Amino acid sequence: MVSSAHNRSDDIIAIAQQMSQACVARRLRQVTRTVTRLYDDALRPHGITVNQLNILAVIISERTIRPGQLGQTLGMEKSTVSRTTERMANKGWIKVAQGKDSRTQLITVTAKGRQLLIAVTPIWDTLQSSLLTTGGHNLLNMLTINESTNESTVSDPMIEPYESVPADDFYL
Repeated sequence: MVSSAHNRSDDIIAIAQQMSQACVARRLRQVTRTVTRLYDDALRPHGITVNQLNILAVIISERTIRPGQLGQTLGMEKSTVSRTTERMANKGWIKVAQGKDSRTQLITVTAKGRQLLIAVTPIWDTLQSSLLTTGGHNLLNMLTINESTNESTVSDPMIEPYESVPADDFYL
């Protein structure tokens, strides 16, 4: 019985290692957090985040946009759009006005918002170029999984190599 429990524990550890090392969702989140941090650090002196910059760019591109359209365009939750645009309006970068009726709102960018976009463009250009060349290789490595061993090419020396466990074993 002890041996069976020990083997089961080893199976669970192997499954967890496989999931933690090969999970596409985890790797994408890791890359996303890394890229967001790089942009946010570079933009911080101007008091704007990359999320706010993306919102600013979309509004400028559309000239006027409803909050729902903005959320849909950027894949953002309604509460996040509301919270972020409120902060941006408080900083004077955008203006949120009532639409044709009391149920709708229209968002536009102010002169201050346009000036901010122009001011941060060189930072964005430099970072964008860097990420797509030298940094892009490292970011793509975070997503790469060596199919022959089912391990990441970015290995963690603290984790022992493992054998693949069939998914059927997980449901026993």
